[in-house]
Amino acid sequence: MSDRGYILLFGHMRGQTTLLAHILGSHPEIDGYTELHQHYESPIDLRSMTRRIEEHTGARRKGRYALDKLLHNSAIVDAGILRRDDVKTVFLVRNPRDSIPSIMRAGRYDEHVLPISSADVAVNYYVKRLQRLDTYSEFLGPRAALVEAEALAADTASVLAGLTRFLGLATPLSPNYERFKLTGQRGLGDMSPNIHAGRVLRDDERVRADDALVIPDEEMARAVEAYDALLPKWRERHPPR
Repeated sequence: MSDRGYILLFGHMRGQTTLLAHILGSHPEIDGYTELHQHYESPIDLRSMTRRIEEHTGARRKGRYALDKLLHNSAIVDAGILRRDDVKTVFLVRNPRDSIPSIMRAGRYDEHVLPISSADVAVNYYVKRLQRLDTYSEFLGPRAALVEAEALAADTASVLAGLTRFLGLATPLSPNYERFKLTGQRGLGDMSPNIHAGRVLRDDERVRADDALVIPDEEMARAVEAYDALLPKWRERHPPR
């Protein structure tokens, strides 16, 4: 098998996946930083990943890893792909109290994402996505890495050091990242001013939306229940590196 490999970053919308993908894609050993919106059913799809990254970047693949992020249950990922030695899997999850309002805003202002502008639809997406991630998590166990979005912001150095070890990178991942050709474009990830900062922002540095969203208590409770039930399992299956 080639010494080149692939990184599949599994997460959900508004879960800081664009931030982590930019950090990873800025490393000299990793190519790719956007969501490619494709399936992974056979090795042909892995080769397609490389081709599409080259189309997005306008440059030939030069790194050791090619990266894609997957945020929707519509993407088919075959178990045979996940168990390959040259495929590294990273899970990234964010708490629902921050995720749900952000998902609703994304659905309201970006026609490229799912039509999610109401709380019940946003929560349905979030809960079903966590359930799908749990299926992958149970299948992969310690072969995958877990990143919590809150730790990425609050304990950046530790999180990135763990990912550096997990991926076997020759040089450390940096909290500073490049702004690429498609950074901030609709349908390709975070469109907020935060992604243009070029570095991981502390929570108190982030630009926050000023529109108030009404989220019924019962809907938020449903999302919190799902998150609280699954997060301890993921922490046990994917211990810190």
